[in-house]
Amino acid sequence: MSYQLIKSFDSESWIKLSGKLTVHDFQELQSLAKLSLERFGQFRLLVELDGFQGWSREPGWEDSFFIEEDGNQISRIAFIGDEHWKDDVYMFTGKPMRKTAIEFFSQEQFVQAKAWLSEKNAHSIFLE
Repeated sequence: MSYQLIKSFDSESWIKLSGKLTVHDFQELQSLAKLSLERFGQFRLLVELDGFQGWSREPGWEDSFFIEEDGNQISRIAFIGDEHWKDDVYMFTGKPMRKTAIEFFSQEQFVQAKAWLSEKNAHSIFLE
């Protein structure tokens, strides 16, 4: 298993991704997201990349989309990890094509990531 659910409280979830993310693990994570959406209507997500090694090279990704349905009900997603994953994460999540606010923070910016995730408005605090 390449993920661990660290916290799920009210409308905020925190998961840790390690190793290679598999299609099966990703589909399980999407199921957890859908449960949160059903329960809270909208939620925020913190994703910590800890020893993350990318995505598995197995069949099935072509049928897996990053929370395509109801994805805009996720108000914010904060990724924390090694900066070399930033562009890949943005591409995987479809950042430029989503209404969801998505930001990437270095491991040293954990406190800033949590603060950004908790903000009410959905506008990014960073200029890129």
